[in-house]
Amino acid sequence: MTKFDLSGAWDDAVQLLRGDLALTSALAGAFVLLPALAYALIGPVPFEPAPGADMVQIAAGLRAELPQLAPILVVFALLSSLTAMAVTRLWLAPAGTSVGEALAFAVALLPALLLLFAIQALATGLAAMAFLLPALYLAGRWAPTVAVLAAGETRSPVDALAAAWNMTRGNGWRIAIMLVLVQIIVVVVTVLIDGLGGVFGARGTIGYAFASMVSAAVAAAAALVGYALNTAIYRQLSQSRLARTFD
Repeated sequence: MTKFDLSGAWDDAVQLLRGDLALTSALAGAFVLLPALAYALIGPVPFEPAPGADMVQIAAGLRAELPQLAPILVVFALLSSLTAMAVTRLWLAPAGTSVGEALAFAVALLPALLLLFAIQALATGLAAMAFLLPALYLAGRWAPTVAVLAAGETRSPVDALAAAWNMTRGNGWRIAIMLVLVQIIVVVVTVLIDGLGGVFGARGTIGYAFASMVSAAVAAAAALVGYALNTAIYRQLSQSRLARTFD
């Protein structure tokens, strides 16, 4: 069993981000930043419960809003999945792979990727119903699944989950802790940015548009960091796996 190196994975993630920053930023900008910005500026007004509303009233309000939001959420899920696969493919594919080739690869694997996310969401949701810790553990064990697909090891989501599970054996909690720490930072920054939105102005003002642009840029940057971390986890553990194979 190889001990996962947290600092090494972080350093590798930073190198990945620096290496192809122009290309990966363009992808994240086109498929994450712009849709998020468009939704903030021209999308439906987010649901806000009335002061003093109880949980039943809040749930009823969310259910009433769901039919309007469902198509938008589906589009966002498709675009974010496509971006995750294309960016990860750029990092793991042979040198000289173009953005167009990475996107074509991502489109071809999109059905498998969506099925993969559905399986992960179902398993993680069931684990979370029991207790939070099992869900975090699953997140750690399955962190490199997208990278397994992007590297071309398999086109089967089930095989990708199995490969990630084997790859992270003995390191699930270490990976989960790193992902949680990074996510806490992302959440804090996002909350601060969203809090500033009200300072810049109400919906429809230039200040609101500026705050929305900053918020969308933070979302795109956070997505890239997440992709880089999961790719770095795969690179470190797959190299260790190959080293054990040829020992």
